[in-house]
Amino acid sequence: MIRKLRIAIDCRITDPRQGVGTAFLALAKALAESPIEDQEYTFIVREELKDWLTPFLHGRCRVHGIPNPKPYSAKQALGWIAPLKWLWQQLYKLRWRFREDRLRIPVSDGYVEAEQFDVVHFPAQMAYLTSLPTIYQPWDLQHLHYPAFFSKDEIRQRELCYRAFSEQAAFVCVQAEWTRQDVIEKYGLMEEKVEVIPWGAVFDAYEGPTKAEIDATTAKYALPQQFFLYPAVTWKHKNHELIFRALELLNKVHGIAPHVFFTGAETDYKLTLEKIAHELAVAGQVHFLGFVSTVELQALFQSATAMIFPSKFEGFGLPILEAFHARLPVISSNATTLPEVARDGAMSFDPDSPEELADCMREILQHPELRQEMIKKGSHVLSQFSIAETAARFQKLYARVAALAQTRRSAAEPILEAANE
Repeated sequence: MIRKLRIAIDCRITDPRQGVGTAFLALAKALAESPIEDQEYTFIVREELKDWLTPFLHGRCRVHGIPNPKPYSAKQALGWIAPLKWLWQQLYKLRWRFREDRLRIPVSDGYVEAEQFDVVHFPAQMAYLTSLPTIYQPWDLQHLHYPAFFSKDEIRQRELCYRAFSEQAAFVCVQAEWTRQDVIEKYGLMEEKVEVIPWGAVFDAYEGPTKAEIDATTAKYALPQQFFLYPAVTWKHKNHELIFRALELLNKVHGIAPHVFFTGAETDYKLTLEKIAHELAVAGQVHFLGFVSTVELQALFQSATAMIFPSKFEGFGLPILEAFHARLPVISSNATTLPEVARDGAMSFDPDSPEELADCMREILQHPELRQEMIKKGSHVLSQFSIAETAARFQKLYARVAALAQTRRSAAEPILEAANE
């Protein structure tokens, strides 16, 4: 009987309602439904969030909740395995350079080592040091491109950890070629170490909303017949302000006053955004809904005239695929990875040009035939992405990492035996 590879997928994020949480959920469902039989998967989550993934897992997938991780020393985590001694020495030097007590590289709490997993997959940006083979996913290096959006401590913590986890990993995995080149250039990684695995549409993991659910969402939020949608946390790089300035132009130049609905977590920066909206006299046209349920979000996608995505920086751009899945036209900025994801399925604009965005919004409002054309193009682009294919490519990568680790262990055995004689 062939031993199954045991894969740990560490998903200990704090809020699964954000985009990365829905991405993990879609991957979990795809792995659970995969026909591959020689691998099994343990999704590690916070104990209080077990119900987030459990309904979507079966067969070779299970959830393990960790309530209070036990302290685990870096020496234990690394195991002082010979090939990792040099890494530990370099990491120690990095930690000495960043002396503040609050700037630390997390180390394993011991669970994955005790369970003797073959591979540990870190699908989020934060990970930990371990002696086991790892796959690390730094979704983006935004802090190096827009340092003004981060505090000095945030930048230093990211640099300390991202570089350590990338160095530790057997493979660094990203979602787009743009990000791959960025990681290779900024961190000096070997090209063969960085893999591109695009994500599929996360709405594949959910049942679509019924007409009654769409009607209920329409009534609850008093949705107009035409409106734009932007699902994003109110972080500065998400560029909500550009939409306000485009609305001001549409009002003053074209006499058009469309409404825009915003979903997602609300940060302290929302207060600044509200102030800007009032100063531009468009506050009555912008509506912040905060987090909405998955059903309501899908209903909003299916009811909107178009989705606007003005972000200045993205590691991938999952909402674009979600919009294509819902047959919703997309107006997207041309920053970073977004042209690679949207391709010709979206109307594009410069994220620093409210004039270009206003023109796109006016075109989509005034020309129904353009809207239908964009829906058709978006559907074609979506057909080239699949969460099942995402899962299949990770499965191949898991097997490669496990095989590479076994080869290295076999090569090291004679050396260790000789040293012990």
